[in-house]
Amino acid sequence: MKLTEGELEFNFNNAIAGFKFDEKNTQSVYFHGLSHCMKGVDFIIELSDRYVFVEVKDPSQAGAPPERRDKFSEKVGSGWLVKELVQKYRDTFLYRWAEQKIDKPIYYICLVTLENALVLTLMSDLKRQIPEGKANARWQQSILEGCAVVNLELWNQQFKDWPVRRLENN
Repeated sequence: MKLTEGELEFNFNNAIAGFKFDEKNTQSVYFHGLSHCMKGVDFIIELSDRYVFVEVKDPSQAGAPPERRDKFSEKVGSGWLVKELVQKYRDTFLYRWAEQKIDKPIYYICLVTLENALVLTLMSDLKRQIPEGKANARWQQSILEGCAVVNLELWNQQFKDWPVRRLENN
């Protein structure tokens, strides 16, 4: 199953289902209609034993000026980006919970096309702000089983069954 976000094409080879959750087309069956008050991840992928929420941030896309990448890097350092990533996960989780579609563990993967050092900083910050596993002894289930922040190179190393590639400009 192939899905695209901007210039990036993902191939989720072993997925049962997958769709663009942050759908803008009002005619699509996946349009959630709450963009005015809730944020959403880019994709929801269903595997036999879990759901994977995928968020893509691509400041390195073709034609982007170097200033754009620098400004994006500042958002990492200021904490703005991690707050947005947390909100996207929480809002998507809440939306799917309201649909009664949380029947498997959830993993969250953020693909951010930045250098490794910034990606590691983001992952560390994200893990401090989002409850992985059973964060409380009273919880009967986790809100998030696991999360990762990767760049394009790390994605293709860690998720070999789901290759991603940058599409050629036409």
